[in-house]
Amino acid sequence: MSVVPFAPRPVPSSSGVQRRGGVRHRSLLAAKLTNADASATIDCTIRNLSEEGAQIETASLQLLPQPAPLRLMQIKDGVAWDVEIAWRRGNRMGLRLTRRHDLHGAVEADLRALRAIWSQMALR
Repeated sequence: MSVVPFAPRPVPSSSGVQRRGGVRHRSLLAAKLTNADASATIDCTIRNLSEEGAQIETASLQLLPQPAPLRLMQIKDGVAWDVEIAWRRGNRMGLRLTRRHDLHGAVEADLRALRAIWSQMALR
């Protein structure tokens, strides 16, 4: 008898066709979408996550500066990504994850404000 390792099933798109290269995993993770210097933040939930992208949901329709650089901070694991908006429908957005940042320990100067926000959130 052969054993097949468990692998999460891909989440199909609304059309039933998976258009992304990597497998995305359903999630329910607290996060913040911020501008590059973290002076503006929006609370959000990461609904799906893959190596290349994420689907997020905000509590309400939010105005975002475009095409300002954006970052997505996942609070539980203390990571952030530089992101680009791929699509937007109502209060949901698809994001391309371009560069990953670990917020534990020392960070680059432009990430210090984001790390401070994460440090306060992680204490809760």
